[in-house]
Amino acid sequence: MSTLRTCLRIVAAHRKYLVVYLVLISSLGLLTGMSSTRASAQDVTRSHPVLAVIDRDGSHLSQALADFAASVGEVKEVDDSVQALQDTTARGRVAYILIIPDGWGQAMAQAAATGGQAPALETVTSYRSADGSLVDLRVNTYVDHLRTALATRTQDPAEAAALAAQSSSAGIEAELISADQPPLSQGLVIFALFSFYPLLAYSVVSVSSVMTALRRRAVRARILSSPTTARSRSLGMIGACLIIGVVGWAWICAMGVFVFARDSLATSGPLLAVVGLALLSLSLFSVSIGFLLGQAGLGETAASAVANIGGMVLTFIGGAWIPKDIMPQAVLTVSRLTPGYWASEAILGAASAPSSSWGDLAPLAGYCGVCALFAVATACVGLFLGRSRAHAAL
Repeated sequence: MSTLRTCLRIVAAHRKYLVVYLVLISSLGLLTGMSSTRASAQDVTRSHPVLAVIDRDGSHLSQALADFAASVGEVKEVDDSVQALQDTTARGRVAYILIIPDGWGQAMAQAAATGGQAPALETVTSYRSADGSLVDLRVNTYVDHLRTALATRTQDPAEAAALAAQSSSAGIEAELISADQPPLSQGLVIFALFSFYPLLAYSVVSVSSVMTALRRRAVRARILSSPTTARSRSLGMIGACLIIGVVGWAWICAMGVFVFARDSLATSGPLLAVVGLALLSLSLFSVSIGFLLGQAGLGETAASAVANIGGMVLTFIGGAWIPKDIMPQAVLTVSRLTPGYWASEAILGAASAPSSSWGDLAPLAGYCGVCALFAVATACVGLFLGRSRAHAAL
């Protein structure tokens, strides 16, 4: 117990690491998670884009297409000149410009009669929002329906336009409903993923600082002169390292549950347990890394550098900061060899789990186990390294 108390006093003397790495940096992840919310039925609104239509053809079919486009959003008058079109596009006055070229109606009738493709339209889509792309999709759908009506039902432009408008406006009522079991908050998932770095940096720096302090001559002399066995000293040191990791894990979990999941704690308990287990396994890996650096004899500055750079690399490559879908295949292959990958897989799997049954959660628990095996392997390397250094000192 004397060694454990000594280690905890050393941790208390280095409480700046607790404040900087765990409190301040994890607060950034908390703010990031709070800025992300899941859409609800009340959040779904109908888009009402602003668009412009320039009809250079003047046929019945082109007029029908212009009328349909006008029904999609709010039409804004734009002069049919290069300068006006450029100004409108550059200043973002409209989300979509539809230009029906001369001869389009006749080309459409010929395409329907011969089974060819519908003639092309000239369009300009704004990059500022997705409204323009949505309007373009609806216009192209109307053109397809118009060509189909001319090819199969009638050759009268007015009747074909009416049939195309009827089929294009057909739809069904849809409603966004909540699942029987509420999913994990999107903010909680983002916060848990962004907590990888503070967990790694805090535990590594704190554990390595404790071991560096224990190696100092004065502290080591007092420990060795105390009436305690070597086994008791080792257990005290390991217990202090585990306490450091558990404190960091408990802080992250308490913040996440209090801010994002206190209302769904009873209904989403198993999913929250998976998230907590993933963070615990990652915290144990962080402790093992700090233990390894301490056994290697790295100083406090070097250990801090390794904790920060290594923590960022492991967090990034583990898929906590960017989606794994956009990673190159080579990076994704390397990512699978890191504990962060398996911890993030467990958290993301809990967020998308169809139920909280054991059949759905067992693979996620396995991911946490893989992450914990990295901690065991690293701790074994640290023990072997410490024993080798002790034998070399004799």
